[in-house]
Amino acid sequence: AESKTPKQRLLGWIQHKVPDLPITNFSQDWRNGKALGALVDSCAPGTPVIAPEEIIDPSVDEQSVMTYLSQFPKSKLKPGAPLKPKLNPKKARAYGPGIEPTGNRVLRPAVFTVDTFSAGNGQVMVYLDHPDGTREEVTVLFAGQEIPKSPFEVNVDKALGDASKVTVKGPGIEPVGNIANKPTYFDIYTAGAGTGDVTAMIRDPQGRQNSVEVMMEDKGDSMYRCTYRPMQAGPHTITVTFGGVGVPKSPFGVDVGPGLRMKQIGDFKVDTRNAGRGIEEPVKQISSQDGVFSYEYCPKSPGKYTVSITWGGQHIPKRNAKLQICHFFHLDSSFPFSLINSPFDVVVGPEAGPQQIRAWGPGLEGGIVGKPAAFVVESIGTDVGVLGFAIEGPSQAKIECEDKNDGSCDVRYWPTEAGEYAVHVTCDEEDIEHSPFMAQIVHDDNTSHSEKVRETESS
Repeated sequence: AESKTPKQRLLGWIQHKVPDLPITNFSQDWRNGKALGALVDSCAPGTPVIAPEEIIDPSVDEQSVMTYLSQFPKSKLKPGAPLKPKLNPKKARAYGPGIEPTGNRVLRPAVFTVDTFSAGNGQVMVYLDHPDGTREEVTVLFAGQEIPKSPFEVNVDKALGDASKVTVKGPGIEPVGNIANKPTYFDIYTAGAGTGDVTAMIRDPQGRQNSVEVMMEDKGDSMYRCTYRPMQAGPHTITVTFGGVGVPKSPFGVDVGPGLRMKQIGDFKVDTRNAGRGIEEPVKQISSQDGVFSYEYCPKSPGKYTVSITWGGQHIPKRNAKLQICHFFHLDSSFPFSLINSPFDVVVGPEAGPQQIRAWGPGLEGGIVGKPAAFVVESIGTDVGVLGFAIEGPSQAKIECEDKNDGSCDVRYWPTEAGEYAVHVTCDEEDIEHSPFMAQIVHDDNTSHSEKVRETESS
């Protein structure tokens, strides 16, 4: 052990006895009398000490103070010495924002401190009571007795949501495409944003707020649908707030068109000056079986493409279409997947470079309703990025990921309905090569036992 001087040992003993006071010397720290009183109180509560005027005298030297204090480590209390009570709950106090009348909110920690330094050694107990939905009563006991000012009445405000985590999608907020006297809508997604009131306000071309009727519907799963019918053509402004705060990209500018009536000439202009080349890419049908048609196309340059699919002259919804593309693509995130109809906006990125992630396993090709579909994701390089997984299909599917701590992870998802599912494996929010993987989920016919299948990978 490191050897210490007698001065250091005495100072260390005093610091141990009086941990709540910053004592680092035998001169300046003793001149206000607090350190000496706390030391005596720690050794024998209530024992008279040296006269205050003696130890606070600026002329007293350090050696004299040390000589006096060196008697304390081996001192013993004399029989019959007057002692003050060891417990005094009236000298305990509580302070901090957690017991303030205002400023506390639901789902946010309320912190406060109970100081019993001068009250002696005793147990602290705290009780909470809920007189109503917006108020708390905080009762603080020391040694079985309430401390001064207890119970504390605390008003609790509603939790503030994070408007920056709210997203708005749908045709009703698109700059163009909406027409007068025709209902349109948009969806507001609040998952992960906390608690807050959702509002939507629409101003017509004259700046009036109440001329357009707005209907807000809670669809569940933290999603709200706002439906409105613009009554006149012209620029409209849609303001969406969450918890009283505007959401990202709000307000939205929507230019409502006049629409068209019978025996009226419908005219429009197409401005292609800034639209690029506008070349059509060839599409090839690769299979047709039992009414299911598969096509493929290979875009030759990155950019935004429009894929139009019709059946009987009518554009079809996305859930009836299967697209296979040679390069990475993703659907425009301005629409939720389940609401997109043809034509589809597809963003094609640059040609995929060396891949840092690869995925394989039966769950990328198919599975059985109600049973886990499993696959493996493995990192090839050292600097991989952030992995992500998403399942798109006829039903929501719970996803579990188990890190194997060897650069790979086992992924399982549980589909609850039969049909075709798109399994997205992403790195830094971009699909890896071949993602999304199309998996066909079927009903259990009790003839397969996937749990008995063991997968091996060839080199």
